[in-house]
Amino acid sequence: MKIESVIIIAVAICSFLSFYFSFLSFTATEDLLKKQFVSLAVYSLLSGAIIFGCLIIYITMKKIFAKTAY
Repeated sequence: MKIESVIIIAVAICSFLSFYFSFLSFTATEDLLKKQFVSLAVYSLLSGAIIFGCLIIYITMKKIFAKTAY
């Protein structure tokens, strides 16, 4: 269960960063800075989704190989 908790913490951090960068894009005054914050928010959200997908694949493979080992 150790690796699962580490991955869930990473997904939570990526989600927090996504919302934080979205908030910063609303408060920014320059248009270029807003676009950069929005792109950072999208990249953070995508990396969180990819990490979560890796967690799902890891858990699925772990269950499949646990069933075939016995």
